[in-house]
Amino acid sequence: MSIYLDLLRFIAAMTVFLGHASGKLTGGFLWQLNDYLSAAVMIFFVLSGYVIGFVSDTKEHTIKDYSIARVARLASVVLPAILLTIIVDYIGVQINPDLYYGGPWQEPQFDIINYVLSTFLLQNLWGMNLNPGMNAMFWSLTYELMFYIIFAVAFYFKGIKRIIFLTMALAISGPDIVLYFPVWLLGLMAYHLTKKTNKTLENSKIFLPILFIFSAFSLIVLTPFIKSNLNYTPNIMITNKNILADYISALMFTINLIAAPSILVLLSPTLKFLSKYIVTAASLTFSLYLFHRPLIQFFATFNTEMPESLINRFSVIVGTLFVTAVIGYWAEKQKYTIKKYIKKWM
Repeated sequence: MSIYLDLLRFIAAMTVFLGHASGKLTGGFLWQLNDYLSAAVMIFFVLSGYVIGFVSDTKEHTIKDYSIARVARLASVVLPAILLTIIVDYIGVQINPDLYYGGPWQEPQFDIINYVLSTFLLQNLWGMNLNPGMNAMFWSLTYELMFYIIFAVAFYFKGIKRIIFLTMALAISGPDIVLYFPVWLLGLMAYHLTKKTNKTLENSKIFLPILFIFSAFSLIVLTPFIKSNLNYTPNIMITNKNILADYISALMFTINLIAAPSILVLLSPTLKFLSKYIVTAASLTFSLYLFHRPLIQFFATFNTEMPESLINRFSVIVGTLFVTAVIGYWAEKQKYTIKKYIKKWM
């Protein structure tokens, strides 16, 4: 199951990366992936809830252990991503300012407050949308941070402390984050249900595989239709306009996770054979998610006259992957160092 989760994480990260690399910057290359971008982020949210369900159930039995692990995980990639964004954006603007201020993407936000808030992942509370430079992908990390905090308060605290701190966390988050918290909770639910699923496979030889195939089919084939035709958002102060489609994508993916053990019994030999490659690729997904947007913009600055050319597409895609692999490999290892220093200070 862990190898399967790594595979899903890699597929979702590549979908976001290639989806953002498509469009005008590469002459419409892989434009079809644009319909899957929001669904891919929902997959990340559900996977996050699933992983937190696992670690809180098996490893991190105190709020201290939980907090150290979350801070180390986030800081190891967030801090290099901030620095990379500053450097790459600065150079890119000097080379081709027109692409940054008149290009197909929203203009960069270079105010110092954006970088300060983004360092602490507070830039998107209440839909402030103060992401750093060209790195719009930071928007979802505020969601992740608040999901972690809300869960920690509900899981590790009791009595009046739980009520007070939970109320504060929800109030600080704002309506966008609160409305998407159930998506994250679907992952938490999926973890606990898969524990039971593993014990009941003998009684579900037909039903669970059918659910698995149906959910996979829905995500792959129906997502573009769902995104285009289901646009409903509650009439309150939120910035996301596709919440119904996001919920459907999250629910289909959750069903896939719950039913997965019934199929993984058959796929186990293949997954184990490919495990080394899958785990290695998956270890860089957080870095790819946070590094790719400014890198795509940067590599696109060198060939704006012919964005559809093979050279431009190669430099944008391969260049981004290469830088991500080099820096990401180092960054991902820093979580262990950060964790060690935090424990020493505490």
